Amino acid sequence: MDTASLPASSSPTLQLVPATDPEFVQSSIMNAPSWKGPLNLDDYLEREAHLRKTDLNRHGGITAWILVDTVHPPSQKGTRRILASCETLRKRALVARKDGPPVETISRGIGSVYCPEAYRGRGYAQRMLIELAHILDTWQQREGEKGDFTVLWSDIGKQFYARLGWTVYPSTHISLSPRSDSDRSQHGVSIQLLSPGDLEELCRNDEILLKSAMAKPTSPDVHVRVALIPDVVTMQWHHAREEFLGMKLCKRYPSRKGALAKTTDGRRAWCVWTRTFGATPQENLLNILRLVVEGEEAIGHRSLEVAMNKNDEATETAIAAILEAAQLEASNWGMTSVQVWNPSPLTVTAAKKVEPSSVIVDRDDESLASLRWHGEILPASTRVDWIANEKYAWC
Repeated sequence: MDTASLPASSSPTLQLVPATDPEFVQSSIMNAPSWKGPLNLDDYLEREAHLRKTDLNRHGGITAWILVDTVHPPSQKGTRRILASCETLRKRALVARKDGPPVETISRGIGSVYCPEAYRGRGYAQRMLIELAHILDTWQQREGEKGDFTVLWSDIGKQFYARLGWTVYPSTHISLSPRSDSDRSQHGVSIQLLSPGDLEELCRNDEILLKSAMAKPTSPDVHVRVALIPDVVTMQWHHAREEFLGMKLCKRYPSRKGALAKTTDGRRAWCVWTRTFGATPQENLLNILRLVVEGEEAIGHRSLEVAMNKNDEATETAIAAILEAAQLEASNWGMTSVQVWNPSPLTVTAAKKVEPSSVIVDRDDESLASLRWHGEILPASTRVDWIANEKYAWC
């Protein structure tokens, strides 16, 4: 790459623009070494094209962005020199302001942030994200309206994105080892393994539960609560990834999408999972995308010190059963572990029930959940609370 004529990152001729289709392919070829994982280049490009056809991404749901120097015209192929690139995914979201009901809005997840190696250290990624933050204030919003928040997951530590306005939120997980069928206990609870056709009703019910939780009063220092809606199209996007890689790498279709159990008092508990294929087999994981218990809308906000009641005990047993189902599925697919992001206190106690040695891992350098508030200026000493900060929200 010719770097002699590169502009300064502060140059007024730099502009962040949506990529054309050829430029999307061009940027994918550039970032493939970082993002393709176990796929070869052709399969990676095929996967990216496949994901763009999902319901989440169709009809403008995904936008590829490129930072270009407007001094240089496009090439004969219609592409421009890309100084930095990223993608944004449109996501349904909820925002509940203090003492008000949750209101549905549109948020954006930012992913695939990339700067070619030869261009690094010049401030292009920073310039791109500054420009992007301003654009996303109103991008694809109704006229006169402003977006409330955007999210991203940092793989380069806590400082870079924080300097640009994305606050790092809790980014923990608990890992469980795969378990063979001979070790099965089920804790006296029957398990239903979920198929793709089961997800729509469960996601619809989950959305109702989430809205109910966000309508309840909160602590005085929380001015706004936000959440990305765990709808079925979001789950299907994750599953489109695993299905593509499952067929390419293993010649197997991952038909089981999660597990459901009933508590002893008749409530349902379920999780939706996905298989994440890393660059090496040792990095293959079964990720819990979302874990839900009916009647436990505030499960993620309880303190570990709060005494358990009978409902908690029933909940813990049901969660333990579905976590064990995930362990069995991980073993069936040769995954090295099961991961649950930002587990609730009851999930932690349930995890220790199935694997006493399990511990909470506090990530500090990768997959760091980060949120930028784009809405009104908030009062001092108040905060934005991110509800349901789980793996399904990732992009």
